[in-house]
Amino acid sequence: MNVRSRRRHAARRPEGGFAAIELSAGVALLVLPVALLVLSLPEWSSRQGLARLAARDGARAVALAGRCDPGLGDRAVAAIAAGAGLPDGTVRVSVDCTPGAPLLRGSDVTARVTVRMPAVAVPLIGSVAAWSWTAVHREPVDPYGSLP
Repeated sequence: MNVRSRRRHAARRPEGGFAAIELSAGVALLVLPVALLVLSLPEWSSRQGLARLAARDGARAVALAGRCDPGLGDRAVAAIAAGAGLPDGTVRVSVDCTPGAPLLRGSDVTARVTVRMPAVAVPLIGSVAAWSWTAVHREPVDPYGSLP
């Protein structure tokens, strides 16, 4: 070997260990957060659909009763949340009418359902932090079947 080839080999040797460090740093800083986000998306979509369904059923239950009974909306939403396996306190409902008052023919009942969404939800491990998402549904009161 001549002097030039020895210098080239000597200059390359210190760079050999950086590939493993760059790979592990790349995985930790780039791939892992993206994977956690991808694992959380199905849970977000599921809870949004659940909130829409609960708002629709809660408003419909109150509108069909003829009188404003927020308890009907609460029970309808609680049944949907229990069917989805959500823990208590994850879903809240509010109805925009005066409790006990008759609903006027042709009026509307609006239900707002707020569900807690996990910021990061990893299957079989758990979830971290949370934010809220609200679904709104307006159900018309039957113009022929409501109480006078």
